[in-house]
Amino acid sequence: MPATPRETFLSLPDEVLQGLAQAHGVDPTRYPNRDSLIEALASLPGAEDLVPEASRRRMAYQLDRLRPRQLRELGERHRVVLHGLKRKADLVEALAGAPDSSEILMELEAEAAPERDATLALGRESDVDFDRVEELLEQARKSFQERRFEAALTAAQEASRLAERTTEQLRRSSWSYAVLAAQALLEPCDPDDPEAATARVLLDRARDAFFRGQREDETLLRDLVRAAEAAHAREADRVRDLLASTRDGIREAANLGASVALAEDSWKRAADFLDRDQLAAAREGFVESANRAGDARRRRIREVEESIGSVADHIEVARNVGADVREAQELHEAAKAAIAAGEHGRAGDLLKRAERLAMKGQQRQIDRAIQLRQAQIEKAQAVLGACEPILKEAESYDLSAAEVRTLLRQARDVLAKGDYLAGLTFAKN
Repeated sequence: MPATPRETFLSLPDEVLQGLAQAHGVDPTRYPNRDSLIEALASLPGAEDLVPEASRRRMAYQLDRLRPRQLRELGERHRVVLHGLKRKADLVEALAGAPDSSEILMELEAEAAPERDATLALGRESDVDFDRVEELLEQARKSFQERRFEAALTAAQEASRLAERTTEQLRRSSWSYAVLAAQALLEPCDPDDPEAATARVLLDRARDAFFRGQREDETLLRDLVRAAEAAHAREADRVRDLLASTRDGIREAANLGASVALAEDSWKRAADFLDRDQLAAAREGFVESANRAGDARRRRIREVEESIGSVADHIEVARNVGADVREAQELHEAAKAAIAAGEHGRAGDLLKRAERLAMKGQQRQIDRAIQLRQAQIEKAQAVLGACEPILKEAESYDLSAAEVRTLLRQARDVLAKGDYLAGLTFAKN
């Protein structure tokens, strides 16, 4: 329900109220107190049209008291885009026109009121104000005793106005913080949660009462605080459950042999947010962690299933070089059975063992081939070495050995290139 002009004017600071009055031809100095000035404004023709202007003036009044840096921080907290704005007037205008300007105003007045009220209640100026109230009451008492009733009434009204104004400021501050705190508690809550829905109804009622200046219903405020705390606690329990389930998902992926480093990092950050009671950020972090763990798990399953073929190729190569692949083949078959049963973690281990056995078999056969080749090379070198004395003896008898020496040279050349079989053939010839 929209606020009435009188309710709106009641919420205005004195400076704003007087400025609004002057802007519309009402001289504030002609009215002895705030209430009479409000009545004069509310009695103007078309007073309802002054409500939006009064709200804008009230907002601008609070924003003008801040520095540009504070305005930017305020915009960041309330997600108001202020990029490119340099002048303070532009910053104020952007914040005043923001969709949640009412929340901004509530925060500003909640912060401003305690500073102002603290000086009234606790500081040096407090003594002056309360002394003034006592002084006015004393004047009223004396005037009454002297039967100067008009003077007594004026003094009593002024004392009442000062006392009531201080009380109203404190009440406004307490309501502001209570409503803002309840709103912050409900922000991360599940909209479908019945407790959160009930608390949001109370929050709307409290906000409406605050802006209408109807801040006497302490029961409403108490119910709001209790409902918001209960909904927040319920949401915290849900996020803690999400913490546990996400951790289980990470462990499951790790047991499959998946790389879960990214998922664990997200989980740790989310757990830190939960420790700081930042439920929305914690929930987002756990969801991100769960997604990463799920992706890692699916990748690992795909890797295991695809490795069936590559391990089979290793086994076949080992078989072709003469290795004993019976054990590797048995492990490979067991891995296929494990995949069919959905036991991808066990299948991955079996495939690793099968691949390792096949590669070891290949290596053993390769080592044997290298040893055999080396033995043949040494045999060919021995034959060549034995031919040299015979050739020299033949040459000592003036026998023609040119062809033989050519064959020996050719044998050494091919043997140097690693072709021990051709070298041995040349040597025997």
